Amino acid sequence: MDPLTTDHHLDVDALGVTVRIDVKALAPDDRATLREIWSDARSTGAPITPVERVTLQLTEPPDLAFADLSTRVTLAALAAQRGALWMVHAGAIADRDGRVVLFAGPSGMGKTTLMTRLARTYAYVTDESVGIAPDLSVLPYRKPLSIITPRGLTKTQRSPSSLGLGRLPFHPLRLHAVVVLDRRDDARPGIEILDDAEALSALAPQSSYLAEIPHPLTTVRTHLAAVGGAVRMSYRDGAEVEHLVHELFAPRPPRPAPTRRAGVTNLPAAPTATDLYTRTSVIDAVELDDGRMLLLRTGDDESTLYVLDGIGPALWRAAENADLETLTEVARRSHANAAVIDARTAVSLAMEQLRLAGLVTGPTVSLDG
Repeated sequence: MDPLTTDHHLDVDALGVTVRIDVKALAPDDRATLREIWSDARSTGAPITPVERVTLQLTEPPDLAFADLSTRVTLAALAAQRGALWMVHAGAIADRDGRVVLFAGPSGMGKTTLMTRLARTYAYVTDESVGIAPDLSVLPYRKPLSIITPRGLTKTQRSPSSLGLGRLPFHPLRLHAVVVLDRRDDARPGIEILDDAEALSALAPQSSYLAEIPHPLTTVRTHLAAVGGAVRMSYRDGAEVEHLVHELFAPRPPRPAPTRRAGVTNLPAAPTATDLYTRTSVIDAVELDDGRMLLLRTGDDESTLYVLDGIGPALWRAAENADLETLTEVARRSHANAAVIDARTAVSLAMEQLRLAGLVTGPTVSLDG
């Protein structure tokens, strides 16, 4: 018996949780359409308590209503797994052994088009969000894909099966490669290895609830090290990518696990005097082997990654109710070239940049001249 008819709901799997779609208000034909659209994500195992119930009412054109539903299911799954997974706005494919290649990038990088092409050969994992557990296992989200209609005026929701995309392998899914997409009309197709600062600068804005996972920067760096680091893939259209996919699935030796965390205690107290500088609270801080420092800070419901170089790491670390003279001496001791330049001016400018970024509190310094 059709569960849509008897229970008036549809349970779908998304990032390891179940989201219930309430369809009581839909006509039978619309229920059948919805069932087909979500056929590849329907829960088939033992019943699991849904983390959220979303209701669909066709109060607008069906294509728009179904697209809005997909967004609401995604948001419900992301919220349910916040703090438990590293969740990346990305598409993903898998080979028959369960090795997953993740393609991250903002909207407009062609993730859906790319997954539609590549998943005809490989398994379709998702075109929207990838969830990575601490052990590098990947939780799929085989949601419908938003496909441009022949006239190019609207988009319609299509199930992966209706597009001929590959089914999941029998083997468990495990992260194998992390790819940052760089789609440009003038791009020269190719793959380049990213260092941690480049990778995190690209991946942090595409990560949902990043600040809520334990030691987020260290966690992501550890995941990246396990798969040999992230890479950037430059391309113009999907046809250029197909010959690069074999390289992405090739074995890559892991990097040594990162061990350098900044070890700085956040200071809740504000400076006791207006001429003193003090660090503001950050979620995580790590030091790279080349001396740069990565800071993750939250504000306005978003997390932002900052990369400090030069004298920046030493100054930020020393900003504990410190005045300009103290910080200037820190800069001289930590950087030999600080003695041959106007160290006080350089430190003043650096501290003003840190203040404007919200990484320290303290006096305002004019950057003019």
